[in-house]
Amino acid sequence: MRIELSPRDVARIGLVPSADPLWELASSVRLLAVDDGFGWWRRWVRPRLPESVRVLEWLYAESVPGFLLPAAADLGAGLATVLGTGADRLRGELRGRTRDPGLPGWASGLVNGSVAGLPRLVQAMREYFEAAVEPHWDTVCAQVDADRELRTRVLSGEGVDALLASLGPALRWSAPTLSAGFGGEPLVPGGAGMLLVPTYFAVRPEVVLCRRPGPVRLGYPALHRPVRQRTARPLSPNRALGALLGPTRAAALAVVAAGCSTSELAARLGVTPSAVSKHTAVLRAAGLIATRRERNTVLHTLTPLGLSLLGG
Repeated sequence: MRIELSPRDVARIGLVPSADPLWELASSVRLLAVDDGFGWWRRWVRPRLPESVRVLEWLYAESVPGFLLPAAADLGAGLATVLGTGADRLRGELRGRTRDPGLPGWASGLVNGSVAGLPRLVQAMREYFEAAVEPHWDTVCAQVDADRELRTRVLSGEGVDALLASLGPALRWSAPTLSAGFGGEPLVPGGAGMLLVPTYFAVRPEVVLCRRPGPVRLGYPALHRPVRQRTARPLSPNRALGALLGPTRAAALAVVAAGCSTSELAARLGVTPSAVSKHTAVLRAAGLIATRRERNTVLHTLTPLGLSLLGG
């Protein structure tokens, strides 16, 4: 997959304002067929899955049809848009989909553009979301919000090249091309830009080309880190922690709680990047933080031990 981004597209790159329920629904359904992480969630969800999940597994098994990922403010609005999908679009986006004789007739009819099955499809999507995704929605939103905040800081502090390079090992940015290691035709937004969709349940990128004049939407795996609820106050070190680690390292641990790059941490602490590297090396060796490099950006997050220590 290649997305060819013109200067106008690059100037119009943005992030969704919050977690997208239909992207989380789609990504979680695809997780049921793989073993790439989220084993805890698969073990938890399997006894709770509604019977209608078979239809969703069939629909999402290959690439996710664009009509199932509309741009919408919330779950209700998204499902209403799915319900209004036209027959031509159904036929076009499901063309070539392998039929499953074990599915109900209304589901198989979708391939032929039968909109009569859409109410049942929307009901199946709602039942699945309520059983599999909604119980984890606070965690999903907290993780996606944290990822968005981090990407926004990278964009404002280091520019769009650093942002695109930070999206993970499955995506490679070499201007003007963003590429990923899975199939598909080259996409050309044509100046419409690109909207990034951090997705909690994703294990690989997913691309949807919106109908003109909409932007390309690129879903990518959100960084997972220990975070508190969205309403929680920022963590801060206490005196005992300062006495244990030293005031600078204790402060560094508090800053890393929100996720940050080395340059951001240096700016927050008012020290040089080389000094920060020494402090993070000590914290990492103690098992309090984890560090990962994404192209030219080094990102730091708390480990469960670090979060426990900071939380007191």
